[in-house]
Amino acid sequence: MIIQKKIDIALNNWVITKVGMIDRYTYLVIAQWNNDNEDTLFLAKNGKEYDHPTRMICIDMKNNKIDWLTEHDGYSHGYCDGGIINGNKVAFFGSGNGITYHLDYGADKFQHEELLLTKARREKGISRTVRGIKFLDKHFYAGSGGNRIWRRDAAKKWTLISKEPMEYGDKFNTGDVACVDGFNEEEIYFSGNDGTLWVMLGKEWHKISTKKDWNIDNVICGDDGKVYAVDTRGRVAIGRGTKFELFDIPDESKQTSIWEACVFQGKLYGCGEGGVLKVFIDKTWIPARLPLVGNTEYIVAKDGIMLIAGPWTLKIYNGKETQELYGGEKELNELLLKGFMKSSVDVLDNAGKLLDGMKKP
Repeated sequence: MIIQKKIDIALNNWVITKVGMIDRYTYLVIAQWNNDNEDTLFLAKNGKEYDHPTRMICIDMKNNKIDWLTEHDGYSHGYCDGGIINGNKVAFFGSGNGITYHLDYGADKFQHEELLLTKARREKGISRTVRGIKFLDKHFYAGSGGNRIWRRDAAKKWTLISKEPMEYGDKFNTGDVACVDGFNEEEIYFSGNDGTLWVMLGKEWHKISTKKDWNIDNVICGDDGKVYAVDTRGRVAIGRGTKFELFDIPDESKQTSIWEACVFQGKLYGCGEGGVLKVFIDKTWIPARLPLVGNTEYIVAKDGIMLIAGPWTLKIYNGKETQELYGGEKELNELLLKGFMKSSVDVLDNAGKLLDGMKKP
């Protein structure tokens, strides 16, 4: 069975809610059940009916393989990222309710973990929400409430590494992690509400000056060596270390909602309300107009490939070509219902050959 048909099976009746990458061949997808035409209800482990299960999917294009796990117990607001440790592909999926899953691709299995769920931590009122996941060098990092950044040192063993930002957040009653990224394990950034932006240089944490009314949902360490912090109203801070330049976009008519952002080939891309993929050029956001890219809600970039997703679509872009992996017909139906037309594209037949053939930028 070709990979495209396998993706169809994995995502049929599921709506994409997040994407991630391990490398240029291996993609991560989080999707939620959404079949309005059936009365199907899933049984949770406690025996109660639950109708919004979540599926965590790993797509290996090179080896024509898909793995997935379906969670029935309220997994929500997912985050995911992955990388390679000692030649073995690994991924981690985190949830807003603290339930997380580690995928050991070599062992061909998912391993359940619950981050920050010990009784002692719950009694202290520590949030168990997982916000942002990033793989750096040999470890996974995750954010949570109260400016907490955790490093996964072993299976089910997480070490708190952000005591200084945590104390700052407690003192001023502000600061929950929304996103975490880094160039390596000695230079890690995280962002959040109320202008929260921090960097760890070596083992020392430093607060970066932004503006109190910025809610920074995205911080990205770009492939151009710069760091981009993007707030939900499209305002951007660009820099590195502790020095950043703020682009406030004071004209409210030019502000735009940005929920997801990534840096690809030295350009900052974002998407938000309306599903339009945009690029930040000359201190403002303009439509990106990438070939064959329509409704966009989730984006991520790694290893010369940008993974682009809408609720019913999954595509890859290498800077020149766009290839559809899933959902062209579903997207077309949605657009036709809204009175738009979309040109047809060929479905992916052999993804491994395609990606090898796509020229690296």
